Amino acid sequence: MRCSWLILKHFTVLQPHGTTVCGRMLLMENNKVIAGMLRQIAALLAEQGVEFKPAAYRRAAQVVEELPRDISTYGDEKELKKLPAVGEAIAGKIMEYLKTGKMTGLENLRITQGGLPAELMDIEGLGPKRIRQIQMVLGVKTVADLVRACEENKVAALPRFDSLLQAKILANAKRVKERTTRFPREAVRKDVEKLIARIRKVKGVERAEVAGSYRREKETVGDIDVLVVTKKPKEVADAIAGLSFVRDVVAHGDKKLSFDLLNGLRVDVRFVKKDQWGSALLYFTGSKEHNIAMRKVAIRKGWKLNEYGLFEDDRVVASKTEEEIYGALSLPYYEPAQRKEAL
Repeated sequence: MRCSWLILKHFTVLQPHGTTVCGRMLLMENNKVIAGMLRQIAALLAEQGVEFKPAAYRRAAQVVEELPRDISTYGDEKELKKLPAVGEAIAGKIMEYLKTGKMTGLENLRITQGGLPAELMDIEGLGPKRIRQIQMVLGVKTVADLVRACEENKVAALPRFDSLLQAKILANAKRVKERTTRFPREAVRKDVEKLIARIRKVKGVERAEVAGSYRREKETVGDIDVLVVTKKPKEVADAIAGLSFVRDVVAHGDKKLSFDLLNGLRVDVRFVKKDQWGSALLYFTGSKEHNIAMRKVAIRKGWKLNEYGLFEDDRVVASKTEEEIYGALSLPYYEPAQRKEAL
């Protein structure tokens, strides 16, 4: 589970389905969900032959997916519009989702195009035309239906499909389930150790460390967060993406690289500055309750704490190491496994 810097009002007001601090909200989950919804809108608009808008929604989706913190922490619609590629219409849709858990524009597009099932739209590489064809001919309505149809070789028999495409669809459909699966930490330990060791050997990597729930030694992990210090993020991202155990790359930029390992475990690599290492590691290690408590301590001192550092106005109080940040806040250092709830 990733950490969160959300203050209480964001949990209460902006989270879908009335989520609170004690709720089930995971850091960055909004970013993933919203980015996926924006991509679905892009695909549906492209299906209608709309010009320009699909590209705009795809760009916005990438921006949202690569944000360094949960999008609900950015405030109101006015603040969202300050993000690259996020205009008034897209900002409005994002706010609607954060407040209600729905994006009416997307739901309407699905309805006008034949009631395309949302879970099928979540499958990477499967567009509206193919979904509609599979739905109409084979009666597929769910991911489970689609997996079964592929395993029975029914999809390959459809016009404009073949066995290779069917295999790709089947693999991507199974990954929808994988993305909601938590893995026992011990079951993936060797893979994670191999991953971080290999990343550290990539030319241009100055420092690399696993963060998130894995670093906190949780019994299960949903995905793996890796922080990397480098002056050449593009070259390093390209090198990591080319490693033999990387199965699929789903985001590839100079701030973030996301991919699946061969076992289906999702990995998010984030490139950070050397002098912000401590604050970034603290932020992405969590837990969210622990980080909220630390932020409250900073606020009481008239400071602010985020993934970039501990600040007094614009002056950096601490950022280079976690120990430095704890010390500046007059707090004892907590080992990652101890970072659970209150201080």
